[in-house]
Amino acid sequence: MDADQIERAVLHTTDFEELQDAAVDWDQQYLQMAPGNFQGALDLTKIGSRQIFRETWGKKLRYQGTAPKGAFGFALRLDKGGPANWVGRPAGADSVILQAPGREADLVSSDFWDCLVLGISEEEVTETVGALTGGEDLSSEFHGVLELKPDVTEKLKRLGLDFLSLSKSNCIADEPAIAKSSKQLVGLFLWEIVRAFESPDLVVETSKSSLIVKQATDLISSEQADGTGLVEICSNLGVSLRSLHYAFQDVTGMSPAAWLRRVRLNRVHKTLLQSSTEEVMVKQVAMENGFVHAGHFCNQYSKLFGCLPSETLQRANA
Repeated sequence: MDADQIERAVLHTTDFEELQDAAVDWDQQYLQMAPGNFQGALDLTKIGSRQIFRETWGKKLRYQGTAPKGAFGFALRLDKGGPANWVGRPAGADSVILQAPGREADLVSSDFWDCLVLGISEEEVTETVGALTGGEDLSSEFHGVLELKPDVTEKLKRLGLDFLSLSKSNCIADEPAIAKSSKQLVGLFLWEIVRAFESPDLVVETSKSSLIVKQATDLISSEQADGTGLVEICSNLGVSLRSLHYAFQDVTGMSPAAWLRRVRLNRVHKTLLQSSTEEVMVKQVAMENGFVHAGHFCNQYSKLFGCLPSETLQRANA
């Protein structure tokens, strides 16, 4: 690890898509799933291939994506632990979220989300875990949710925040100490994960409810989804309307109709941000995504994003 290769990035934004793109090398997509103006922040330190950052936002989001290429992703909640769901299982106040290299995952966050995130190369994780276990490779199971004891969670939170505070130093003489501190944090973090395997509550596979939500969301997001309703979704997935409802309440805390409508609204939002006023009309984009009543669409859009769709299109062309 080269102590000279230290990069810092700090962002405060009202744009969830700007926050989505701010984390270096993460291939991810955010969807805003709760109404109102968005506020988010990122405080990131990168040392070589190692990333440690704090990320916060104030609205329920859906995250979908992968960690940096060839790296594990780990997240520890710093907030009070409101309802959240990672790969189909609850992620509470004492949960560690684990994401394996190249494995896509879904997060449905709480309404307020504050977390410490570590992006660590596969090589470093494998080497460190091997040293801690006497050669046993547990890292192949690092994908899911792992519960830690509350005192362990608090210790790791404190160490992570102390590191981010230290990393704010602009003094070149402090860079070796920052690099050393990051290595110590990663080592202690992985050590506590390894210890937790003695009595694990680790989830590797996606739950049935999460799978239903993902398949329904993917169906709505497909190019052929125009006009697809709940009955068509149930028919395609081979589930009852009651099962669909229970799955969405379990994973998202919302009805399937509300969730899927907001997925469509996010799709409109993304299209408008990528378009010019000469290429598209708002009404056209809305209809392509299943919104046939212009007045209702505008009300739903402005409630979710805090602005009119025409204002989003104008912002894209500013």
